[in-house]
Amino acid sequence: MFPSTFFASILLKDPMFLFLSGLGLLVLFFWYFATELESRKRNVGTFLILGICGLMALALYPPKESLKGGIDLVGGSSFTLQVKPKLDETTGQPIPLMKEDVTQAKSIIEKRLNERGTKDLQTYETGEDKILVQMPGMSPEESEEVKELLEKVARLELRRVNLEGFHPGPDGRTLAERIDSGDEPRKPGFGVFKHSYEDREGNTRTEFLLLNNRVALTGKDVATAYPETMGASHNVAITLTSAGGDKMINLTKDMAPGRDRIAVVLDGEVITAPTVQSVPLGKRFQIEGQSSHDEARSLSNALKNPLENPLEIIETRVISPTLGAAVITQGIWAGIIGLTLTALFVLIYYRTAGLVALIGLTVNTIMIFGGMAMFGFTFTLPGIAGMILSIGMAVDANVLIYERLREEIGHGKSLKSAISAAYDKAFSAIFDSNITSLITALILFWMGSGTVKGFAITLTIGLLSSIFSAILVTRVMFRWGNDLHLLKKLSFLDLIKSSTFDFLSKVKPAYVVSGLLLLASLGGFVFRGQKGLGIDFTGGTQIQFELGSHHIEQAAVEASLEKVQTSKRPSVQEEKAISGEQLTIRCADQDVDAIVANLRESFPILGEKVEEVKNGEKTGDMVYAIQQSTDSVSAALGKDFMIESCIALGLGLLGILTYITLRFEFSFALGGFLALIHDVVMSAGIIILCGGELSLIHVAALLTIAGYSVNDTIIIFDRIRESLKEGDGDVKILMNEAINATLSRTILTSLTTIATVTVLAILGTGQLQDFSLMILIGLIVGTYSSIFIAAPVVLWWSERKGGSLRKEILHTTLAESDIQTVN
Repeated sequence: MFPSTFFASILLKDPMFLFLSGLGLLVLFFWYFATELESRKRNVGTFLILGICGLMALALYPPKESLKGGIDLVGGSSFTLQVKPKLDETTGQPIPLMKEDVTQAKSIIEKRLNERGTKDLQTYETGEDKILVQMPGMSPEESEEVKELLEKVARLELRRVNLEGFHPGPDGRTLAERIDSGDEPRKPGFGVFKHSYEDREGNTRTEFLLLNNRVALTGKDVATAYPETMGASHNVAITLTSAGGDKMINLTKDMAPGRDRIAVVLDGEVITAPTVQSVPLGKRFQIEGQSSHDEARSLSNALKNPLENPLEIIETRVISPTLGAAVITQGIWAGIIGLTLTALFVLIYYRTAGLVALIGLTVNTIMIFGGMAMFGFTFTLPGIAGMILSIGMAVDANVLIYERLREEIGHGKSLKSAISAAYDKAFSAIFDSNITSLITALILFWMGSGTVKGFAITLTIGLLSSIFSAILVTRVMFRWGNDLHLLKKLSFLDLIKSSTFDFLSKVKPAYVVSGLLLLASLGGFVFRGQKGLGIDFTGGTQIQFELGSHHIEQAAVEASLEKVQTSKRPSVQEEKAISGEQLTIRCADQDVDAIVANLRESFPILGEKVEEVKNGEKTGDMVYAIQQSTDSVSAALGKDFMIESCIALGLGLLGILTYITLRFEFSFALGGFLALIHDVVMSAGIIILCGGELSLIHVAALLTIAGYSVNDTIIIFDRIRESLKEGDGDVKILMNEAINATLSRTILTSLTTIATVTVLAILGTGQLQDFSLMILIGLIVGTYSSIFIAAPVVLWWSERKGGSLRKEILHTTLAESDIQTVN
């Protein structure tokens, strides 16, 4: 490791450095917004920008080590686990395995391995008693740690020690020791456990304990568990639930201090058996004797998430990237081309102001990547979707400010006054649009898991970065330009002239078109049913070929399978195991025979036959040299994931509905809500109607579309509200004027975003292309709905009982003055 890399890693792992850095930046942040002096605001803002960029750059160095790719981008490790039956405490016989046991084990695994939600962890059930766990590439040391964590049942039990077990017999051995050796009959209701420990001189001692078979407390009674390290001592501090505390009191209230003992049993092994020093004991106690802080942390995590059933790792594999190096390269080039087109547009259209915007976007990008690196978050394809959305919103914020600036300059204001007014007037729209998206992101993070959580994390970091870069960074740059007399005049292209189009008079045709498309979309869902859902959601069969030392290109297999008529599109994956390379295809149950026949015909290695050998003797029958195995596979994050995503998105919609109602009026909330539902249903419906299949990647695309739709709608709503507050006359005319005033911003932002996504759709293949196509559909539908669905619904709802939208706005419960801009 280079010295600079070592220095950066040491600093970022030092809690004191992170605390002082964060505290200093927080002080600068509040100082910036608190001060009224322009020169001081400029200077403080500059130091704040440099400080944040410096910290993020430190977190990013070196990029190859600091930025983590998800399993869909960089490959990773795969563990196949078998869920074992638990034993009856009374009879010791296995209890038949239930479906709920496997589901509970899957849930606990997710919590153990992804406690902070920072990893792209994928877990799904396969067969009747197996769970497949996929994680991004990790070192051999990390893989061993994961294995240990997966197999740890963490069945915690507290049992009373029967002191009769220590009574010596004629041969000097204790009763417990004689029972263990079989020289004494078992005592009903009690069992013997061996306890190894170190005495004060450091010598290892072993004692035999006679423990009550009745378990006084279990892991279910644990409320919290966390590691504690003091010097060389590493312990786990445990706090019991209220019910657990009552059980502890009942257990110890009749004990004799200094004589009676309690045994702490973990996974059938006595960890410690201390003598009770005071009675009764309460809700808190410690498990001592862990060899390191990492071991204590691992144990505490397992205790918080105890397994009811033991797990056995029956196979470990190293998986190649699902998308493949070629697709990653396509994505990188598409991103570069798309961002280059956006940068050129901003520079050409806004000229000097465009250069300022690019500086802000650069800071925004540094903050996104630096934040992901600093907190150890993983980049996945859905996560990149969140980043695309947040960067698009950052571009949108700059366009919004500059279009306002154009208006203020057109009103004859000086450049300095026009810049100040533009930021003041654009602030509420930028704030509202980002906050509504942030509400959705936070709820998705809270409710979601895996793919959804990865999207939410990236989107949250991106939204906070975009607000900072658009409002603070570019404002500070303009202050420097004014104070140094570098900016005397700003000029922009004006390709989209002011219009007076009567959008609200086109309500009926728009409703007819939308209604027909929505009915067609819903009809597509009903008519195609399971055919419109990919294997991710319906499950299917996993076909596996053990290739050994042979190799078949994944791209060649995918190209070959395109010639096969299948009920669902199969997915191909290269894998490596101890036995060598493996080829795995996930497909619909009814497509297995056609796919196997095609592959054996297309690839000579798979079509080669040899004479069958049984029990060391040849049978004379010819069989394939490379046999295939098949196993039923449940939906990868399937129905549970879909339900979870829908609940999270529904709660997000409820949060947005509440916020818009408070910030605007219910009529606006209803318009935004219906427009968002319109966009999500129609985008998914168009994919279904065109013969596509919805998969997990489309869920990420729909979340992106929802975020874009809300952002676009809120900005139009903000301008409508401003026009109705300040203007007189017919409400419908004022609403049309407001929509026309934002038309240039709507068109410019939509075109730049559409251009970027179009490049991605053209250059991408596979999942990347599926994702891009849905985003492209959603962008077009979302732009349309903000104007022709959301705004007309607002007018209709406010007037349905003879009400006045202007009066509603003037009496809104959350006044504009409640959120002050201090730029």
